[in-house]
Amino acid sequence: MRVPGALYAARGRAPQNEKDVPFQEILPLRLKNTVSGKADSGSDVACLQEMGVLFACLKDNEFVEKYCHKEISQFQNCYKCYMDRKFEAKKTVNQGIVQPGSNLNYKQLNKYMRRYPNPV
Repeated sequence: MRVPGALYAARGRAPQNEKDVPFQEILPLRLKNTVSGKADSGSDVACLQEMGVLFACLKDNEFVEKYCHKEISQFQNCYKCYMDRKFEAKKTVNQGIVQPGSNLNYKQLNKYMRRYPNPV
């Protein structure tokens, strides 16, 4: 008597035996001593909530700006605060000050990595 394949499918696939697949090291299993700066060049979006409220107001008022003065000023204040924070962060990075925390950029990470390099 032949067993139908649906009975095997209900149990799922059997795990592969680790002894049948030996580990082959292609690259060395250690970190590099530097971090690239590619990830920091991502798009930075600020004040999305204020921008959405502003566009909704403009749409409701047929894009006449004089009816949305409050929303425009809120968006401008938010953007000004964002640019001030960005300028201060850039100034501290250029001075070489490393602040503790998880939001380090690639220059600060490279500074730490030079201090504690991986053995070769």
